[in-house]
Amino acid sequence: MRPVSEWTEKDIDDLYHGEIEESLTLEYKRSDALSKDKEHRRELFKDVSAMANGSGGIIIYGMKEIDQKPDGTDDGLDPNVVTREQIENVLMSNIDPPIEGLFIKPVELTSKGTGKVAYVLQIPAAKSRGPHQAPDFRYYKRFNFKSEPIRDNDVRDLMRRGIEYGRKYGAALDLYVEMARISSAAGARATPGAGTLDIGRAIISVSPDLRSAGSALVLLAPDLRKVVPGVIMRVDSYNAKVEARGGVNILLDSSARVELAKIKEAADEVCSQLSKILDQEP
Repeated sequence: MRPVSEWTEKDIDDLYHGEIEESLTLEYKRSDALSKDKEHRRELFKDVSAMANGSGGIIIYGMKEIDQKPDGTDDGLDPNVVTREQIENVLMSNIDPPIEGLFIKPVELTSKGTGKVAYVLQIPAAKSRGPHQAPDFRYYKRFNFKSEPIRDNDVRDLMRRGIEYGRKYGAALDLYVEMARISSAAGARATPGAGTLDIGRAIISVSPDLRSAGSALVLLAPDLRKVVPGVIMRVDSYNAKVEARGGVNILLDSSARVELAKIKEAADEVCSQLSKILDQEP
């Protein structure tokens, strides 16, 4: 399946011709489900918040459905009357907390020849800001093709997951800052022109938070989890050698610069991995 941002009418038709059934992550709705009357709005908030409180997924407004199977597109909606911005605004102002990363794609139904569109909503799974509450002060989740209220223990579990998720990303950011600092410090000291430095400037400090960054390490790929302790051990070894030379002023010779270059390379490797992770933060 292509990214929703690239969808055309053909992508919607492929679901129909492929008889792709609704699931926990896919739902079909007629265009009138985006009507502004009270009942349709209530269902809209339920369906979108329920999808977010589950595994996330896609809701297509403009697809007919029979027994959980697509039955082709309907006449669609006039994008000048029901706009993408209106849908986004009403969802953001009524679901609490707002769903970050919600993406709405208007797909022109060219086969109709009327300029009408179907709206495809791509809804991310609740993470650090979940769970999401509908305006009736209830939490919903998708069960057996329906948006159903969830029990207190399920709400508490979603909240615990959200808190833990936020902690991990906060730890990942802290780790990124610390590793970037070490990379910068090692790079500055590895410069051939660094010459003689007082021992305080030659030493590279390692914060206590970095030494206990276990909650962030779980976000890293297995082959990189050992790199962070490796960086710390290299820094400790380098510092020990600097201190063993004694005196107030330290000459960073070629062997010290080689070690500093290795520290910088390893720290940059961790930063690169963490940067990819933080780009996915909700």
